Amino acid sequence: MTPSLKIIPLGGLGEVGKNMTLLEYDNQAIMIDCGLMFPGSDMPGVNLVIPNITYLRENPGLLQAIFITHGHEDHIGAIPFLIKELDAPVYATKLTCGFIENKLKRSPGLTPKDITLKTMADGDVIAVGPFTVKPFHVSHSIPDTVGIIIETPLGVIVHTGEYKFDEAPHSGLTIDQDYLRQVGDAGVLALLSDSTNAERLGATPSEATVLDSLNEIFGQTQGRIIVATFASNIYRVQLIADLAMAHNRKIAFVGRSMIDNTRLARDLGYLTIPDDIIFSVDKISHLPDSQVTLICTGTQGERNSALVRMANGEHQQVRLEDGDTVIISATTIPGNEEFANRTLDNLFRMGANVVYQALKPVHVSGHASTEGQKQMLALIRPKYFIPIQGEYRMLALHARLGEQTGIPKQNIFVIENGHPLEFTPAGVLYAPEVPAGHVFVDGLGVGDVGSVVLRDRSNLSRDGFVTCVVALDEQTGELVDGPDLVSRGFVYIKNSELMLDEAADIVIEALEKSSPGTHPDTTKEIIHETLSKYFYAKTHRRPMVFPVVLEV
Repeated sequence: MTPSLKIIPLGGLGEVGKNMTLLEYDNQAIMIDCGLMFPGSDMPGVNLVIPNITYLRENPGLLQAIFITHGHEDHIGAIPFLIKELDAPVYATKLTCGFIENKLKRSPGLTPKDITLKTMADGDVIAVGPFTVKPFHVSHSIPDTVGIIIETPLGVIVHTGEYKFDEAPHSGLTIDQDYLRQVGDAGVLALLSDSTNAERLGATPSEATVLDSLNEIFGQTQGRIIVATFASNIYRVQLIADLAMAHNRKIAFVGRSMIDNTRLARDLGYLTIPDDIIFSVDKISHLPDSQVTLICTGTQGERNSALVRMANGEHQQVRLEDGDTVIISATTIPGNEEFANRTLDNLFRMGANVVYQALKPVHVSGHASTEGQKQMLALIRPKYFIPIQGEYRMLALHARLGEQTGIPKQNIFVIENGHPLEFTPAGVLYAPEVPAGHVFVDGLGVGDVGSVVLRDRSNLSRDGFVTCVVALDEQTGELVDGPDLVSRGFVYIKNSELMLDEAADIVIEALEKSSPGTHPDTTKEIIHETLSKYFYAKTHRRPMVFPVVLEV
C-alpha cells in the first residue's frame, strides 16, 4: 500500500507565533520552522511559549531535518529549548544561521556546536529521505527570507513562509513570479500560505514608503531621536542609519539583541554602516542632542527591553527628557496590545514626543495583504489550500480568498494546531489529533508550568491568599493553638482585623463541632471550606485558602 503524506501543524495555526509544521511520509518527517510566541496577559509569570513536540517524542527517529524560512523569533526562537531533543540538522539561509548561532551563544548550557547547521539559499535542491526541498526567495521585513517547495511522492507542497510582493524592496530582490507560475503550471498538490494580513484589504505598501515619513521626522527634529524596531528588521535599521548619516547624526544601538544582530549583519554584509558613525551609548551621550540617534528594541512592550526600561525611567544609560522624539517603527503583534499601549502611555508621561503607526506611517508590514494573498494563490493554483500562520479569523478569511480565486470550497482546509491532514492517492482526510498545546518557559523551567499553575497564579493575582495555621494535639486531635491567619493580596490587614478575628472564631467553632481525633487532612478540608464560604459571604471575593495543620 502506498504510504500517505501527512501535514501536521504543531504551532502557528489559530495563533500568531510559535510556527512549526511537520510533513511526514513513510515514517520520515521534515519540520518547517521552530518558533516561539510571547505570552499573553492570561499567562502571568511566563517568559515565552514554545510548541509541544510530544508527537516527535512518541515517534523517535521520525524527524530527518528542520528547515527555517527566516530569522524572526516566531520561526527560530524555540530552537535553543528543543534542539537537543530534536536531534536533526537545521537548514537555514546565511543570515538566519547567524541569528541561530547568536541565540545558542546566549543560551545557558548551549553552544553552536550543539546544532548541525547547514546553509541553504534560493535555488538549492536538498534531498532528505522521500522529500526534495527547494527554497525560493521571498520579500519580507528581514533579509534572507525564503519560501519552500517540497516535492513528495504524492505531489508538490508549497510553503510560502512569510512574504509580500514588493516591487521596490530594500534588497533589490523581488519574488520571481515567473518561477512560481512555472511551479503552478507543473501542478501543486497543496499550498500552505501566510494568513497574517488576511484582514487588511488591498496591497501591502513597499518598504520604500516608510522613507518619506521618517525623513520628515529627522528633518524637523532638533533633539535626540530614539527609534524602536525589531532587532531582526535589518532593512529598517539600514534605512534609519542612512537617514542619520544624511542628517549629520551618529547612531548607537541599545539592547542586547539589537547589538548582537546588527554586529552580525554588518559582519555578513547585510548592513552597510561606516564605523565612524557608530558610537556606544555612553559615548554618544556626550554629543549634542541634534546629532544623536538611538536604535533600540522594545516595540512590543517586552519586559526588560531597552524601550520599556526607558519608558519606566529604569534604563541605566538612557534617561528620556523633554525634546526627545521616540519613533515606534513596528506594528503590535496580536496579544501584545496591553503591554505595547502601556509603554506608549509611559513614554508620553516621560515627556517624549512619541510617533507611532496610528499617527504617521512609520512602518509597513512584511506580510501580504489580501491582494498579495490572491496573487500568490493565482500563481500557484493548488489543488488544495491550507491557510497557515494566523489567528483563526485570519485563516478563515484567507480561506474565503481561496474560494474567490477558484479553489473549490471542499478543497480548502482551515485547521488548527494538532489537527493533521492526511493525503492519499484517493484524496484528503482528517488524521487523528496529536498533542499540540502550549509549553511554557518560566525562568529556567521548560514545561513545568501548566494550566493548573497558571490558574493558581491568576487566582492569586485577582483575589490573593489567606494562610490559616492551627496546632492539634497529636493524641486527641483537639485544637491546642491558633488559628493564626495571615493574608496577602486579599485585604489590608490593619483595616480588616475584626473580620480576620471573626474568621478565626468561626474556624474554632467548626473544628469543635468535628469529632475529636479528626485526621489532619480532614481538618484542612474543614478549614478550607469554612474560610472560603465566610470570605465570599463577607467580600464576594475568593482568596486562595492555605490551611497548615501542625501536630504537637
